Amino acid sequence: MTTTEKLIASVTTDCLCENEDGTPSDECFDCYEWQKDWVFELLGMWQVANKIDEDDPILIETDRLGWRNASAFKWTTMLDLHSALSLDGGDFRIEWYLENDTLTARRWSHDEPTGTGLFTFTHHRGCDKCGVPVKADVYNEELGFCVECSNDYFEEN
Repeated sequence: MTTTEKLIASVTTDCLCENEDGTPSDECFDCYEWQKDWVFELLGMWQVANKIDEDDPILIETDRLGWRNASAFKWTTMLDLHSALSLDGGDFRIEWYLENDTLTARRWSHDEPTGTGLFTFTHHRGCDKCGVPVKADVYNEELGFCVECSNDYFEEN
């Protein structure tokens, strides 16, 4: 039997200023910035586990995005991964999940009251010959090339 470890970190811009006992506080701090520390720790764990460099391409994919439940994708890097899911000009909550070196996330907002579909994150590397992003496992299998450049190389084209 294999034990699965699932780590969760969440961040919200809709912070409540409360004392430890739940009563309203006169002093408020930016809890969004404080919560991001946990998210960055989780993202760092994913980065180390998957040997991701800061400038490696990462493909984000999801469905049920926004009020139209659209499917979408976005290319980013490790440095911009957190902000790639953030929204400008509105409150939102993002939960990040790390399970067996696999990263996913879900976001809630005004246009996504029941949450988006899961965001999935796929690590890519640029082909050493043509630079096209290739899934990291394919890159490793093809010795640093995309499949086409690998075929050309080993067929001596």
